[in-house]
Amino acid sequence: MTARCARWAVVLGLLATAATAQEWDGVAVDTLLPDADFFRLATCGAPPGGDCAGPMVRWPGRLVTVSLRPSAPPVPTEFTRDLSQALDHAIARINAVDMGLRLHRVETSGADIRVTPTDRAEGSVLPDILFDTAAGVMGVGYMSYWWDAGLHLMSASILISITIKPAELRSVVLEELYQSLGPGFDVDGAAYEGVSILSQSANTTTTITGQDAALLQWLYPSE
Repeated sequence: MTARCARWAVVLGLLATAATAQEWDGVAVDTLLPDADFFRLATCGAPPGGDCAGPMVRWPGRLVTVSLRPSAPPVPTEFTRDLSQALDHAIARINAVDMGLRLHRVETSGADIRVTPTDRAEGSVLPDILFDTAAGVMGVGYMSYWWDAGLHLMSASILISITIKPAELRSVVLEELYQSLGPGFDVDGAAYEGVSILSQSANTTTTITGQDAALLQWLYPSE
């Protein structure tokens, strides 16, 4: 998959201190996994029977805000319109899952999750900018998130490149928004192509069903 996920650990004290950013590759699997193995893979990067590559993080509250920010420099109006529609679609698909968290789109720049169109092409090197981007290499989509010492997510940023194929826009936006809720690791294997939004090698999934939905319900159980 040409979208990318970067992760930055942030520990809050008197000052915010950022650890080294890391970009995680997809975790290879040969077949569909049991739920427990899939959940560990998606949330901490553990291969079946293996150790975690990073911590499991989640949002601490029941409502997470999402906004679409203007780009600098500006991108074509038509792309921003299509991205806005794709974002509405992604929010609706995630909110259709019966879980204890809801996404709410707002117009403020201070939203928990901020989506920004960009003219950066795939392969562009991104800098470390706290609460903006973690260092890494741009794909057609790029998600960064930050968490505190209690492993609670506190901020997320998503970049979507204007170079993305129109047919892949909805899938990539849905994937990046889904991963900004905590499942930050892709799954690399043909068995998950067209099955999971976390498939590393396909940008075709536009719904949240099956194990993807069950994972959100596990992370954010309903009261």
